[in-house]
Amino acid sequence: MVIEPSGENKVKILTNIKEIFDQEENIGVIGSPSSTNELAVDILGTAVNKGLVGKFSIFNYYQDGKEHYALGQITEIMMQNIWTQDPTMRGIIRQRGRVDPITEKQDIHMAKMIISSVFSVHDNSVQPSLFGTVPSTGTRIKLFDDKIMNALLADYQDELFYLGKTYGTDFNLPMWLKHFGPEKHGVGEAYHIGIFGKTGSGKSVLAKMMITGYLRHKGMSIYILDPQGEFSIEFSSNPDLKAIIKENLKRDIKILTLQNIQFNYSEILFTRLLSATNFFDKLSIWFNDHKVRFVNEFVSILKANGTLDEEIKHWNYYKRVAFNRIWKQIPTEAFLKKTIGTKSPKERVKSSWHNLDANEMFSIWNGITSLFKYREKSILLSELFKNISKKGALVIIDLSSREKPKDIIWNEKIQLIAIKQMLIKINEQAAERFKEGGKLNSLVVIDEAHRLAPREKSDDEDIESLKSIFIDAVRTTRKYGLGWMFISQTLSSLHREILNQIRIFIFGFGLAWGIERQALWEIIGGATEAIKLYQNFNDPQSSLGKREYPFMAIGPISPLSFSGTPLFFTALNYPNEFLKENF
Repeated sequence: MVIEPSGENKVKILTNIKEIFDQEENIGVIGSPSSTNELAVDILGTAVNKGLVGKFSIFNYYQDGKEHYALGQITEIMMQNIWTQDPTMRGIIRQRGRVDPITEKQDIHMAKMIISSVFSVHDNSVQPSLFGTVPSTGTRIKLFDDKIMNALLADYQDELFYLGKTYGTDFNLPMWLKHFGPEKHGVGEAYHIGIFGKTGSGKSVLAKMMITGYLRHKGMSIYILDPQGEFSIEFSSNPDLKAIIKENLKRDIKILTLQNIQFNYSEILFTRLLSATNFFDKLSIWFNDHKVRFVNEFVSILKANGTLDEEIKHWNYYKRVAFNRIWKQIPTEAFLKKTIGTKSPKERVKSSWHNLDANEMFSIWNGITSLFKYREKSILLSELFKNISKKGALVIIDLSSREKPKDIIWNEKIQLIAIKQMLIKINEQAAERFKEGGKLNSLVVIDEAHRLAPREKSDDEDIESLKSIFIDAVRTTRKYGLGWMFISQTLSSLHREILNQIRIFIFGFGLAWGIERQALWEIIGGATEAIKLYQNFNDPQSSLGKREYPFMAIGPISPLSFSGTPLFFTALNYPNEFLKENF
């Protein structure tokens, strides 16, 4: 990245940077000891009563013969008064409370500052640089504000996007949500993104804002797998957001519910779905190999193999005539010989069959086979993801039971199976597109990621299978131009390999203690001062007035942090303030 103004604006912009910097408010000077990792700042007396923690500051210095401007956030303020540490003086203070002119007047306020970005000014251009030396003590530290920010990023205003205000200030933190293609404003490769925070930390709202930001890129497609239905409700019911997406961004929102989705049939999938109900349990069939044989024989009967009956296609399995055909065959010796074989289980199945209500069993059969049923305006999963490379798609797949057809069975187990089918289709289409010589420019959003890809081994076969698909996807699809956004309540319980592949991390409130803190510490490379500032986050749910949602971000998400240093911001009020600042 080279931030280089063009034409007649070059000299003017560079002059403005210097003029604006000179006018900014002094808050301190560089003190000792300082290093390239962390600066000690001596706070001026005129600034000791200001709330400086989290605020961006800037200083000017020379490096390699070029003028540089370094930006950073203050992570901690300390106060020291060596006179009041004397035991005798402490005794006097204990009696009097104050000892003029010792107390207050001899207080020294010091701050710690971490550098997030450095810009060099040379040959009429502004370029990113490295913090390769420590300026001398006494170098003035000034408050950073939107005036100098606009001067530094003057030629890039159309790329900037705003998710929040710099922590502890009133000016917006510039961010850029670049698409994954090679075209203008793109990065040329996919990023994996992680948004983490406890319930009520604002992570889902922040994800909605980021998705809206990515929608500005007309060539980028976004698919949202929505297990709770939260995203489909928001994007369908918020009139202001809908208007922005349709009128400003020229995007159509396609929301698919269980009414619109037709599953691609396979006997393996049919077996898995039927096993996710109590159909086999009611027939006293316990073993997986018996269940597989039962389904194989069901299919053979419905295909009318070796009989004069008419074949029944899988999209018609939901009909009563299909159920009746297989139901009457279950207790027969010919059927059980093919499916079970041994005498004791045979007798158990026969006994269970005679005691069951056929109508009740049909209800279960119908509830599963209706997933393969063609409905008006329905679409096969394979057809849906064939268009994954289509530019500009915004598809939200609502996998909650909010708009569930009455004739299907839907539970957590079946939802996991459905998500697995979708992930397989997405990865297949991405790989196929890549083999054809093309790259996608797509983002897949996964809510409740900790439930789908837990770190610990699960007893649930479907969860383990999902986890394997996710791990393979994050390792391989980046080169396809397919990125993943994982939204999770916890950090420590998400599989480590997924965390290793994430490029942009955003952390909301609630990860500051216990095993969550350890996982956070590992990700940010042991940046102790950053963790201390993160631990100062207030719980948004305990706010007395307006709720504020603080976040810490790491990765290439802002032009003010290309060094990988954590950034701190408070999310904009959603949706009103967010829409006002960006559209």
